[in-house]
Amino acid sequence: LSSKGRFMKVICPESSCRKENEASTSECVRCGTPLQSYVQLLNYPSHLFNQGLGAARNGEFERARDLFAAVVYWCPKDLEARNALAMACLESRDLLEAKRQWELVQAQAPTDRLALRGLSQIEELFRPTAQPLSGQSSSDMTHHKQVKKSIFARKKKT
Repeated sequence: LSSKGRFMKVICPESSCRKENEASTSECVRCGTPLQSYVQLLNYPSHLFNQGLGAARNGEFERARDLFAAVVYWCPKDLEARNALAMACLESRDLLEAKRQWELVQAQAPTDRLALRGLSQIEELFRPTAQPLSGQSSSDMTHHKQVKKSIFARKKKT
């Protein structure tokens, strides 16, 4: 999808056509390829991401993790979804997967603040003197809440 002016446009997925069409058009004006299902498919990752946010806000972190994982599967370069996946893994106590996801974010964006903060938090948890999540100090909990809020507060446009 692209936006030119005020209206959203969709480029025909047919490789021999590639005509730009209004997003509300049911088929390509040049070649007749059906577009509505294609538009729905393009918007589906945002729909899944928003469902994941809702699940996370309701404390359903395993469900949120699964929804964010689906987005990352289809859109591996979506750093926002990958950060959300990492946070959902952290909340689900899957620290190794959270660490892996944030490392993948860093590979694409070395200065990503959320990934840096998340990895820092995980490093603290892996230190021999670190306490488990339930026994964190108030400053650790504040940091954890800030990371969580910055990730789960967003909503993707559909």
